[in-house]
Amino acid sequence: MVRKALASILPCSVGIIAPASAPRTPESLESGLSNLRLAGFQPCFKRSAFTPHGFLAGTDQERLNELNAFLNTTEVNALFCVRGGYGTLRLLDGVDYAAARKHPKTLVGYSDITALQLALFKHAGWIGISGPMVAVEWPNPDESNCSQFIELISGRLAKGRLDSAEHPLISVYDGSARGTLLGGNLSLIAKMCGSRHLPDMTGAILFLEEIGESPYRIDGLLAQLRLSGILQDLSGIVLGGFTDAESLSGGSTLSLTEVFQEYFRDLGIPVASGLRYGHFPAKVSVPIGIQAELLCNDGQVRFNILEPVVI
Repeated sequence: MVRKALASILPCSVGIIAPASAPRTPESLESGLSNLRLAGFQPCFKRSAFTPHGFLAGTDQERLNELNAFLNTTEVNALFCVRGGYGTLRLLDGVDYAAARKHPKTLVGYSDITALQLALFKHAGWIGISGPMVAVEWPNPDESNCSQFIELISGRLAKGRLDSAEHPLISVYDGSARGTLLGGNLSLIAKMCGSRHLPDMTGAILFLEEIGESPYRIDGLLAQLRLSGILQDLSGIVLGGFTDAESLSGGSTLSLTEVFQEYFRDLGIPVASGLRYGHFPAKVSVPIGIQAELLCNDGQVRFNILEPVVI
């Protein structure tokens, strides 16, 4: 399946990093690396093992040394993350952003990797892809997802839709927007509020996903964005998957739809939901840091990128 979908990609050297948590099993990492090689990627490493340090893939210094070593080299075109989990927030102050500006690359990952992608965009202008991770999606890659990811990272998908006829977006609030596409995991973005590492989101189209947070906690995270002035400055919002978001039993609650309505209805910007993106196997990859447009009109939605991502 991988070979059929991806056989046309040229060989490309990529750095394998674990800035957050370690792979769940050695087998998942080895299987993911094997499929990466089948797809035409040539994995490169800066450490011999991702030995767990509690919930982290090594100490802060080990993970920083690995990342900064890749930032200071031209031997790879992109950095592929092993897994999300937790840990990138602890590294942001120690990243060699000067080297990142000198040797730009594409950072691929999602979930906890959101923090590192946004910081590298702000400080070094890096374009990221919220996309498949080595020990998570690559051990058993979905053919259509991998094809779309390859179209993005190769630059072949230079302009076009991130949604599809098979998985249409739903207009929550109509309007049109054009701006820088930024986003990822809602919790990570909220935790970066007030730090020097969060990009200016004025005029941005913000895409969001989350896992395991009940409606009242989603409410608190959105409140953080509103109190920080972020929501009011956006040009558009695209909602992906909010998985495992069940309410606590035995109490009154708002639905997620009601929470979104209460935070977004007075913004006066287009809002769409239903993007096939988040913590589930079959999903699209979404660029971070390029120009995009969101068009919501009479129930019809188009979500387009306007420039390529090239490694």
